[in-house]
Formats: sequence, structure tokens, C-alpha cells
Amino acid sequence: MPDLHGKTALVTGAGRGIGAAIALDLARAGADVVINYSRSQAQAAEVQKAIQSLGQRAMTVQADVSQKTQIDRMFDQIEGAWGPVDILVNNAGIEFRKPVREITEELYDQVMDTNLKGAFFCAQRALEGMKQKGWGRVINISSVHEITPTGFCCVYSMSKGGMRLMMRELALEYSRFGITVNNVAPGAIRTDINREVLSDPAYEAKVISKIPAGFIGMPEDVSKMVVFLASDEARYITGAVILIDGGLGLR
Repeated sequence: MPDLHGKTALVTGAGRGIGAAIALDLARAGADVVINYSRSQAQAAEVQKAIQSLGQRAMTVQADVSQKTQIDRMFDQIEGAWGPVDILVNNAGIEFRKPVREITEELYDQVMDTNLKGAFFCAQRALEGMKQKGWGRVINISSVHEITPTGFCCVYSMSKGGMRLMMRELALEYSRFGITVNNVAPGAIRTDINREVLSDPAYEAKVISKIPAGFIGMPEDVSKMVVFLASDEARYITGAVILIDGGLGLR
């Protein structure tokens, strides 16, 4: 496993699902981890305990990343306690399964503000500290739907498509400072957010039929790649999209 001892990582939306798996695997690699959550306080506390049981420092910080004022407060708290963030994982995200005609302005703003605006302003805040250190990692948890439409949430795809170009812009500007910026783009993953739709056997079979690998992934399939990208072993990878989708994006 890559060695991340001495590094401080912030994972947004880390109370459950993919975010929790990422936080735990970063800690297993030696990083101290900040677990950001918006509403899942109890779950974030469980992740914190699990990380501490591994012998690493862990801190929970509540912040709604759709609000820049809360992002700034979160970074002030982290930097005051532990110093600048070395590894930022922009994982927080939401989606609504609605046809275009049912997307209200409120729903549009919620998705775009959480998925794209939040990722941008978290990166903006982290990048300056990374630049001063001459080392940093920004890893965005995007989606296979940054390159292919969902068929069920237009605004979600729009937000992830924006994340792809945001990543490329940041990589172009900051890679010369020892900072890499990449997207990890999962396909169908068994998480809390997907549990309800995947509980329908017919729908699950339909999803699997579209995946060349023939199965639905687990959060750990994503988290292992994040740890690799966060390490010095991936120092020459920047501006890249890593699809973790069992081949779903090939369709």
C-alpha cells in the first residue's frame, strides 16, 4: 500500500458510502483524516472511531459544502488544528432522479452548488496551502456520467461534466507546483444512495446487463484508486479521468 504518513487528508461527504471507504483507506495508508459531513453526524463519528483504532488522527467537521461560508469555516477549523490540507478528496455530491420538466430552480441549485460549486471552492481554498508546500493532491469523485448521460438526472450529469473541465483547468494551472489534480469516475457502486433503486431485482438486473464486467462495484473499488492517486507513486498522473465502472462507459 502507498505510504501517506505525515499527510493530512480532507474527505468531503465522508460519513458513509464511498466517502467513508476513502477516509478509512487513506488512514490505513498512514494519513490523518478530516471527515466532513453535512447531516450524518453519527455515521461520521463511527468513521472517526474506526480511523482512530488504526492509530491515525481523525477529526469530524460539519459543513454544507454548497455554502462557501461553511467551506471557509471548515478550512479555518482544520488549519487551526492541524495546518494546511495535503490531500483533498471532493466526494460530497447529491442527485435527484427526475425528468427535465420536473427540475425546479431549487433542485437545480442544490445539485450544482453541492457537486460543482462546493468542489471548486474547496479546491480553491486547499490549493494555496498546497502551493506553499510544493506538494498536494486534489482528487474529485466524479462519475461515469461526466462523459455519458444518465437518462434520469440531467443536472447531475451537467455538474459532473463541469467537474471534468474544472479538474483539467486546475491541473493545467497548478501541476507545476508539485500538485496533481485528477478525477475518479465511478459507475454503478453499491452505496446507501443506490440502495433503494438496487433493491428492485429487475432494476438491478437491468443495470448489470449494461456493465461489461458483469457486476456492480463496491466502495472499496473506488477508495483504492484514490489512495494510489494521493501517493507519490502517482506523481506523474495529473489532469486524468480514471473510470472505475466495470466498462459501463464503453456502452
